[in-house]
Amino acid sequence: MKIFDTVSRFLLILGILVSCQIFSQEQEKYIPFRKGKLWGICDANKFIVVQPQYDSISWYDASVGGFHAQKNDKYGIIDRNATPVMPFISEEPISVINDNYVVFDGFGYYNYSMKTKMRLDPFVQHDAFPVNDRWNRGEDPFYVNNNFKPAILQWADLDEEDLLMMKPYEDQSVYQINFKYNFLEIISKNSHIGIYIPKIKKLYKSTPEIAYVGWQFYKEKPYILTTNSSQLFGMTDEFSKEIFSIKYASISMSDTDNLIFLSEPDPKDLKSLIFKTIFPNNKILDGTFQPHGIVTRNGHAFKLYYTMINGEKNYAGEDGTLYFE
Repeated sequence: MKIFDTVSRFLLILGILVSCQIFSQEQEKYIPFRKGKLWGICDANKFIVVQPQYDSISWYDASVGGFHAQKNDKYGIIDRNATPVMPFISEEPISVINDNYVVFDGFGYYNYSMKTKMRLDPFVQHDAFPVNDRWNRGEDPFYVNNNFKPAILQWADLDEEDLLMMKPYEDQSVYQINFKYNFLEIISKNSHIGIYIPKIKKLYKSTPEIAYVGWQFYKEKPYILTTNSSQLFGMTDEFSKEIFSIKYASISMSDTDNLIFLSEPDPKDLKSLIFKTIFPNNKILDGTFQPHGIVTRNGHAFKLYYTMINGEKNYAGEDGTLYFE
């Protein structure tokens, strides 16, 4: 009997753990989906599970057991079937504190029972009111840009081969050598001579048509930034073969995320820019996308990216699938 009870207890615990794991994996599939101005929820295959009908919606928030949503200026919580977990009665996103929902009804904060959804006693607000809602807008907590100024190269950073390459340009009455973050710029009066890159031991001499003005590594290969009298930019490989023609306001390569960011003047309005992102599979999407994280698609990890549109995060998959229309 004791053995049977022990086995039963073990199977019960195992069942709970498995169900929790399945539930957790299930929630990882769902992505906020926008159609026009309304939001719903879909999976990574773009199968819509909650039709777009909300003013905004969050990712699944385990702390509240559902998805935060906003409708008619009121906040509530729904499940993946669009069934209200908590009615749309709050004027701010709903949090969970001490096993109660905390709702702001416009006059004050109140505790609501997570079981009965009935209002309890007033909630005493602390200085830092915590809201864990994995909301759909603003900075992604996993990808925050750190502002820092990289160190500039100095003469002491150069080795004998570098100094030998710079020797023809040591005459300060003729040439000026400007030290940059990862290259040296060589100028003669009003002429741009070129750049020298100590990392790859190469000198790129400018021509009357093209000036070399910078470089960076991308996928373990160097790429050289070019420009001309148009003040726009292009890019070549290390052998000066053109990769991007000179027509962009900016070109930036993210070696960490395998993304390329481009911007070019809008031909319909030269004061405006058109932004594009090249994904790891060479898919080009309009807008500037940043990594968001990973969801599950067909049982496999699937990278997700986001772009900001009207203050809201809009998502795309690693294969270029758009989760907004």
